[in-house]
Amino acid sequence: MTLDARIRLAGRWALAGLALVVTAAVPARSGAEVINRTRPNGIIESTTRRSVNRGAGGGGSTDGGTFWARHRADGVVEFTNLRPVGARWKVWLKTGPGKASALRGRTDVVPPRDASRARYSRYDQDIVDQQLYYGIPEALIRAVIKVESDFDPHVVSSVGAEGLMQLMPDTGRLMGVTDPFDPRQNIMGGARYLQVLARRFCRTPAVTEDDARAAGKALICSDEEKVKVIAAYHAGPGAVVKYGGMPPYETTRAYVTMVLRRYDEFRSSPAAHAGAFVTER
Repeated sequence: MTLDARIRLAGRWALAGLALVVTAAVPARSGAEVINRTRPNGIIESTTRRSVNRGAGGGGSTDGGTFWARHRADGVVEFTNLRPVGARWKVWLKTGPGKASALRGRTDVVPPRDASRARYSRYDQDIVDQQLYYGIPEALIRAVIKVESDFDPHVVSSVGAEGLMQLMPDTGRLMGVTDPFDPRQNIMGGARYLQVLARRFCRTPAVTEDDARAAGKALICSDEEKVKVIAAYHAGPGAVVKYGGMPPYETTRAYVTMVLRRYDEFRSSPAAHAGAFVTER
């Protein structure tokens, strides 16, 4: 199994590119069925064989932020989130706290189901309004919504994040959200949280006339500070403070890369305004 997570630093961009590739090297015939199951001791097995030896296993204390993997001689690749005992186990993936511990996709309690093109414009007014209230660029809000829920307000992740901007319940309540599945409330709550994070991490003075005109007496976010804001939205501000920037979680690194990529796409689209990362002093 290979895991390739790379960060390129270029100029003021703290995170220019990231590739997260997971490949299971399980011997298989072309078109062979892959069978998954969770064993009582917490091990998740993936195999192309229907008969799996139940005797092998791991033990020890739970470490929910780390997943291990090993190849068995019979072709089975085992995964576990329990600290394993025995040889040949290698760390496969490290996740962070809260939202950063979720492996998105099939693990979602309620996955995205809205496939209509209309969903991309359904919340336009709310996205415009949040920028007037909280100063978060429309393009960034669209990028976060696209990555978090694919514009489906009913999504619930495996760790309990809810709605368009996948607010954790405690965060939503702190941001004044009473119904996380109400699109407007969720967007406003998520934008308010991004503003809180921007006020915490953005310390770059406006230096150009354009910046000063847009921000007044405000501060703006440098590229490095943008990364901190987005990473904190995913893994929590404590993780960003602890590591002085991007936390060493593959899930968060992949998340930040996807949001920045979508941000660039929406920023160049006539349907979304670029705005500026702005925070009051």
